Amino acid sequence: MAEISPLQLLIFRHTEDMDASVYEEAILSAFQGGTETGGYLPIGEDIGIPTKIFREFPRLEQTIAQLLDSVCHTVTVVIVDDALLGKGSDDLWDWLAECWTHTSTSNYRHSMIAIAMDERVGLRFTRKRPVFASLQLLHVHELGEKAMRPATLALRIVHEGRLVLARGLPISTPSGHPPGYLRLFISHAKYDGLPLAHALKFQIQQFNWLRSFYDAADLPAGCDWERELEVGVGSSLIIMLRTEAYEHRYWCQQEVLWAEKYATPAVLVDARIGLQHPSGFLPFDRVPSVRIPDGNLMRILFLALREGLRFLLFKRRVEQLKINGMLPNPVELKVFSYAPGMSALLSACQSLVTIANDNN
Repeated sequence: MAEISPLQLLIFRHTEDMDASVYEEAILSAFQGGTETGGYLPIGEDIGIPTKIFREFPRLEQTIAQLLDSVCHTVTVVIVDDALLGKGSDDLWDWLAECWTHTSTSNYRHSMIAIAMDERVGLRFTRKRPVFASLQLLHVHELGEKAMRPATLALRIVHEGRLVLARGLPISTPSGHPPGYLRLFISHAKYDGLPLAHALKFQIQQFNWLRSFYDAADLPAGCDWERELEVGVGSSLIIMLRTEAYEHRYWCQQEVLWAEKYATPAVLVDARIGLQHPSGFLPFDRVPSVRIPDGNLMRILFLALREGLRFLLFKRRVEQLKINGMLPNPVELKVFSYAPGMSALLSACQSLVTIANDNN
């Protein structure tokens, strides 16, 4: 049986909606990465999510259900402006209405987000077809300051990708939290990293739609972080704030080594003042990193959410291999989304020995 993609992205925007083009570009950059520095979006490689862009009625051989269900999960994004409303054909509106109907009855397997450029545009959109009355619109003015709106929307779509993937995975979350919940551990040296850690937590708290799904927590000295990881290893991501003092603090060293041992998704924020440093001894090689010389905390959030999404993509692919019978189910082995280090391999072997002893 052929492997199917864990997630696909569908984007609708009329070619004459020039004001909306920056939103589409931001979404594509968030998923496909890039090499240019600056701005609110991080650089990085393509996450590898199939993306289809439509300007008009999709002329496909597949039915809508076949298109959406051809992958594990589909996120459909409709950017609504005057041109789409005025020049979109009846076939297009029928297609989008049926797309929303199938999405809303998919038991959260798929997701659809419609973004209205203003409230009047949103009202006209909901009147296009009766079924749109049940689709909660996202209005551009809800995305904050004008200059940040494209990046904020892109962050929201990355977040939505995480949610649909998490709903299809048997990953436990801390009690009382919904699927897709991600605990962001902010690892920092209190000697010189405390202001940055506080600023990052404050930035996360500014997004109301993130509060229910993301918890930014410090890792206080002396905490049982191994226990924290064991309780919620599937819902944890560590953000390492690498200041000048970071690698010389005992508990910061331990947090990095534990993250390596448990193969926890992690990102590195290089906040050191200088540009040249002696080689370190901590295992940072496998961790995606970002610099913020301009103090742009959005770049950290993007990197963290992208890494969380990439991790869930891999986990969802493995889960689908089990469903297709290409891997034994249940499979008693450790799943790594990157090449593991020796400590991670040793931990996995110890877990397998414990499981074998318990079964005997």
